[in-house]
Amino acid sequence: MELAKNSHRNTWRNVCEHTHRIRDGALEPALTAWLVAHGITLAECVFPLVRRCDEQLYTGTLVDGRGRVFEYLANLAGAENDDDGLDDVTLALGPKCPDHPRHDPCDPVTMALMIQRGLAPSPVPEPVPA
Repeated sequence: MELAKNSHRNTWRNVCEHTHRIRDGALEPALTAWLVAHGITLAECVFPLVRRCDEQLYTGTLVDGRGRVFEYLANLAGAENDDDGLDDVTLALGPKCPDHPRHDPCDPVTMALMIQRGLAPSPVPEPVPA
């Protein structure tokens, strides 16, 4: 796929930036540690979305090395919360899945799945998360 649209290039850059920042612990070292503690192999995952909701609360989406999509709510304050954790949402992707006839590469989850599947656009504006 050619990155002909600015929106595709911007989505690509955002996904790559989130992925690199989480893997390096540059976004929030405690979030990176939380993901690892929950069994996430950072080097195999792509991180299309991450949002800081509160001082110690993050939510986001990741695509693991097997192409499964997880939403997470990370309470970094250490307080146990029933909502804290990972939810596999792979079966509910609909148009976010690159195989769907109405998929949109401008969607960060779709772009992350494309990266994981080796459908990386070219020219690549920055290195694909390895």
